[in-house]
Amino acid sequence: MRARPSRSVAVAMALLAAAWAFVLLAPQQHAWSGAYGMPRWLFALNTLPPYDAVRGWLVASGTADFYLVFGAAASASFALIWFATGPAFAALGWSGRVLGGLVLAAAVVTLLSYLNHADGAPLRFLWGAEGVLLAVIGLWAVVAAFAAPRANAVATWERVLLGATLPLFIAATLLLGYWPHGTLVGFGLEAAALAAWGARSDAPPAERRDAAGAT
Repeated sequence: MRARPSRSVAVAMALLAAAWAFVLLAPQQHAWSGAYGMPRWLFALNTLPPYDAVRGWLVASGTADFYLVFGAAASASFALIWFATGPAFAALGWSGRVLGGLVLAAAVVTLLSYLNHADGAPLRFLWGAEGVLLAVIGLWAVVAAFAAPRANAVATWERVLLGATLPLFIAATLLLGYWPHGTLVGFGLEAAALAAWGARSDAPPAERRDAAGAT
């Protein structure tokens, strides 16, 4: 049974994951595509003084690889989502635990991917592997939606939301124009909904009965 974090903390962490990914989105898109390869609203966002201040501080610190910095930092959103969804994924049984493991693996792979993006990097083959893991997470969420035990009172809406994870990923990526950052904004919002209203492995019997009535 996974009792940590509490619902309120889990929701806050999931929303923080989405917000953090969104904050990183503009400078990362600029580092990848340049000024002419990004939407105007993102370009305008990227010109805000705080971003210039961070880039100036990075250069002064001897780090000019903004693509690496703003890319690797997205691994924190995966880690926050993993922790926030712990009780909700545990309520899904073995398939939910696998799903949680995939999310945690994505945090590690994302960090290693950006750290090894340069030519000649020792783990260069991992560059972009977070995209593969996002697809695997989306597909496995469908398995978790069907395999979740009825005894844990996983509501129908929760199964539908889980089953729609991959389409949600695609929609968030198309809307915000970049992965994994844009994808993580959508994933964080989905995680917040699951954390706020989904079944939990530590839910008291009365709460499980109420959830069962919602199926």
